[in-house]
Amino acid sequence: MNRTPVLPLGGFLPQSLVDWPGHIAAVMYTSGCNFRCPYCHNPELVLPDEFGSTPLLSFDEVLARITRNRNLLGGVVVTGGEPTIHQSLPEALRTLKGLGLKVKLDTNGSRPEMLGQILDERLVDEVAMDVKAPLESEPYSRLAGISCSSELIGKVRDSILLLRRSGISHRFRCTLVKGLHATEDVVELAESFGKTITFQRFRPGKTLQKMDTEAFDPEG
Repeated sequence: MNRTPVLPLGGFLPQSLVDWPGHIAAVMYTSGCNFRCPYCHNPELVLPDEFGSTPLLSFDEVLARITRNRNLLGGVVVTGGEPTIHQSLPEALRTLKGLGLKVKLDTNGSRPEMLGQILDERLVDEVAMDVKAPLESEPYSRLAGISCSSELIGKVRDSILLLRRSGISHRFRCTLVKGLHATEDVVELAESFGKTITFQRFRPGKTLQKMDTEAFDPEG
C-alpha cells in the first residue's frame, strides 16, 4: 500500500506563469531552510515562528487540488525554503510524477546527496539552482547568512557538477543585491558560468533582514 509522503508545506499557489517560464505551473512551497539569506523574500518559510507563518498545509489536500486541475497545468514547481532538507522529498516527487505532470525543483545546492538521488531517479524535469556568490567561503557566507565552511562550498560545487552531468534541463541563477555583491563578484560568476547563469534583480520589500538597499546595477 502506498503511503502519502509528509512534505511540510508552508504555501501553495494553484497557478503561476512566472515560476517556470513557458509553463503554467502549480507551486508548492516547502517550509524550512538551512540558509539565512538576508535578502530572502520568503522569510515566513525560513523562520515561521518569527514571521508569523500560517499553519502548515496538508500535502494530501494540496495534492488533491493539483489532481483536480492537472489538465490545466503544464507542471509543478517545488520550491521553498529549501526542499532538499526534507527526507520525504523524493517520495513527494514520485507522487507528483505519478500524476503525469512535469516537475521543476528549486534548490540552493547544499544537499548534493539528496539532489543526486533525485537526478538518478529522474524525479524532476528541470532544476533551478541558486548560486549565491563566487564559490569561496567569505562571499558565500555574506550572501547565505550563515558560516559557509570549505566543506559546504564543496557540497555546492558537487551539486553544480551533478547538474552539469545529469542530462536534465537545469539553470543557475543569482540574485544581485547592492551592498552584498561587488562588481568583481558578478564578473567572476559570469566568467565561471557563462550563459548558464541568469542574474536576477533584487526585489525590495519583505525580506528576512531589513534591507536598506536597492537592485544591484553592475554598471553603476
